[in-house]
Amino acid sequence: MPPRAPFSLDLSRTSYVCQSCVASLIGPSSQLWLTRSASTVSRRGARPLGRPPVRGPKPSRGTRTVRPSPAAAPRPSTRAGTGNADPDFQRELLETLAASTQKDAIPTTLTEVDSTATDTDPDIRFFDTDETGQIQQLRDSKEFGRISGGLDAEIEKTINDLEAQMENTIELLNRMEEEGDPDKAEELRKQFKKTLRDQYKGRLGLEAEDYKALRIRGFSSRQKNIAALNKFMARESLVIGGEPKRKDLQECWKAYSLARKTLSSSWDCVPKEVWDFLWTVISWKGPDNPNRMSHIYQFTKDMTAAGIPLRASQQLLAIEAMFIEGWEDEAIDAWKKAVVTLGAKPESFVGYWELGARMLCIRGDTDRAQRAVETLLESEHEVDPRILLPLIRAYSKQDETQPLAWQSYQRLRELLNSEMQIEDYDDIIASFLAEGCVEDALQVFVDMMFSNVINIRGKSTLPLSVGNHFFIGKWLKRLIGAGDLDGAYKVVAFLREKGVVPSPIQLNGLIGAWLRSGTTENLEKAERVAWDMIRSRISYVQLRRRGQLLHGPNFKFYDPVKDANLNVADGAIKMGTRASLETFAILAENYSTRRLHGKVEQLLQVLKESELGTTSFIMNQVIKSYTRDNNAARAVEVYHEMTGKGNVRPDSHTFLALFDSLAVNRVITIDEYVMDEDLPLARQFFRDMVDAEWKFESLDTYHFMPRHILFSMLKTKDYTGMIVAARAMRALFDFIPQEALLVELCTGTPKLRVMTDANLEIIMEGTRTVAGLIDRYRKQMMWAGVDMSSPTTDQRAEELSVVLERLVMVKADAKDADPRDVEPLLEEAAREMGVYDIIFEKDEERVERKRKIFRHHVYRAEEESK
Repeated sequence: MPPRAPFSLDLSRTSYVCQSCVASLIGPSSQLWLTRSASTVSRRGARPLGRPPVRGPKPSRGTRTVRPSPAAAPRPSTRAGTGNADPDFQRELLETLAASTQKDAIPTTLTEVDSTATDTDPDIRFFDTDETGQIQQLRDSKEFGRISGGLDAEIEKTINDLEAQMENTIELLNRMEEEGDPDKAEELRKQFKKTLRDQYKGRLGLEAEDYKALRIRGFSSRQKNIAALNKFMARESLVIGGEPKRKDLQECWKAYSLARKTLSSSWDCVPKEVWDFLWTVISWKGPDNPNRMSHIYQFTKDMTAAGIPLRASQQLLAIEAMFIEGWEDEAIDAWKKAVVTLGAKPESFVGYWELGARMLCIRGDTDRAQRAVETLLESEHEVDPRILLPLIRAYSKQDETQPLAWQSYQRLRELLNSEMQIEDYDDIIASFLAEGCVEDALQVFVDMMFSNVINIRGKSTLPLSVGNHFFIGKWLKRLIGAGDLDGAYKVVAFLREKGVVPSPIQLNGLIGAWLRSGTTENLEKAERVAWDMIRSRISYVQLRRRGQLLHGPNFKFYDPVKDANLNVADGAIKMGTRASLETFAILAENYSTRRLHGKVEQLLQVLKESELGTTSFIMNQVIKSYTRDNNAARAVEVYHEMTGKGNVRPDSHTFLALFDSLAVNRVITIDEYVMDEDLPLARQFFRDMVDAEWKFESLDTYHFMPRHILFSMLKTKDYTGMIVAARAMRALFDFIPQEALLVELCTGTPKLRVMTDANLEIIMEGTRTVAGLIDRYRKQMMWAGVDMSSPTTDQRAEELSVVLERLVMVKADAKDADPRDVEPLLEEAAREMGVYDIIFEKDEERVERKRKIFRHHVYRAEEESK
């Protein structure tokens, strides 16, 4: 919602035009923290020689107006330089000059006189010294202002030399970094930044000797907001790399916002250099400054209130910020008023008309926008033809002007020719698709791909080079990747009208993108398109099953909601893209995640009728759905059915889902009955996991599965199974428990993320227990003559594995048990878990055949690096 009080810029004032002319002569300002400031000497005034100073109110900063001495009698007004001066005044002037010469202190700057002086004001003459030191009388105040406003030649040479040295230093530092000495370069950069801050940044001529940096004076030291703003402007981080960081941008606006209420009571205390500095930071363009326009809008209001004239570039930004903040009419009015100033000056001509064209296009005023664009393109200035892009968007929004949009696109192609980029085509395609001009959008895509050699507009059928799955697939993939899902759907509908049926892969990508978006509208579209594809698949299967595909019988489509059985009925067949296994997989994952178990069962039934088989991914989603529906028994049955009759090969995620189905991983309160029921199931799942032919697909699963198995068995209090599982996983997975995992197993839970006092005590106790077991093991090895002061990788792996088994014995309250009594229990558990030959018989052939990792040394190297 726009602010209450409108902000308008009166760009037609005469005083403003004069300031713009001056600013255009001076040139654009550069980055303030790496540039010089005008010398204060050139801005300060000095009273006339021989005249006593005036006692009274302190004049405004930068100039001092001369008033005649109270003792001086008024003289007739004469023109300076005519030689009719008062003899007393000449004598007084000569005495003063003689005294000044003896002290080697000849004044070089004099006082500006108000240009509005009347004939009753005293006549004041102006003087300056030439290169030889001789004093010469100037013609009038205008000549004096022109001389005193510039820089001394020696000073200008010094400043230019300083800038050259700074540029050479920066170039040297960059070259040192590129040549491989970043540490030395960073050290020199810090020293260079400190020098910039202490000696050059924010200097204000002679005032720099007192203040060393940009600052706002005239306020009490108790006003902390002003002090905070001064502190911000003096910070060193503003010279790093010559551009502000995100933190600098945020803190700059924060400091200014807190201080602006105090500053508004006395805007004249804010120096011009401070306004320029704050403008440079606040108007910094980049992704780190997302609120740039709203800040510019408020800041330009303050500058106008303070009487600071805006440069041409600042005026354009102010108008643009006003438009973006909601004051569209006021912004366009201000833009129109500036046509004589900004619209006519060469340095602001292009920016002015481009801004107007963009604003008018957004407002829908295509006639005025067209005239603004024509003014640009027909001018002698160098103009980017891409100014036609907003005009194309504006034309395409109205049915009656859509032909003009196509003509503007053709003109843009002619102007850009080979310089037209892919991004330009994408912008135009998105504009046409947004307004339903699919044929024009397809023609633009064809132009991009074939360089305007194929014309499809107005044709009932598409040529083979365009109307095929590969070409259309490229376009749909590009639209989906750009997030234009509605445009992609319009393309699919258009292609169906042209007789081109998209492939399942292309529609599956669109369905997946719709489901990932999470919006209700997109979910409905995804389900509608997916079930249309499923119905097409069911129709095709029924036709094939009856052997009548070529004869074209009529069937009613399968509707899983209204009719579970497919019956023959009257009606036309609408064969479209048929569903694939990927279509079922996408829906199964979405339904399982949303806990829509009824739809999962329905989908499973339809999958059987589609005669496509199934995949491990779909099986995993069905298992998860039954588990979340608190029907773990049915989840296990589905697993056995699909792996048995369905010949589905399980993967790592299948066994993760099976361990998740255990009651100890689903319920909060675990009793003895639940543990007794889950213990044999956990061992059976482990046995199936070892026997199945699968490999780890990612490092995430590789790290998570051993952890999940050990905690599942710990919850069932299957301590012997834990030891057997750890040994088997070391042989098959190269599993090595880390100390963090040992601490979590000791505490009995992997989720102690909330650092309460109780949880912290539990973690500390577990850490002490694990450290004690490691220390005890190392002492035993030292007694056996093995040096463990710097253990090798294999020694460390063996140490952690032994400590894990001892920790399990501690959890089982059997730390002092005789190993000979424990061994038979381990053998029995190993036989039930199907790893007896792997652990006790050391069957190398079976171990190698049942290994679950590709290039196990890669995983081992990952673990060692961590």
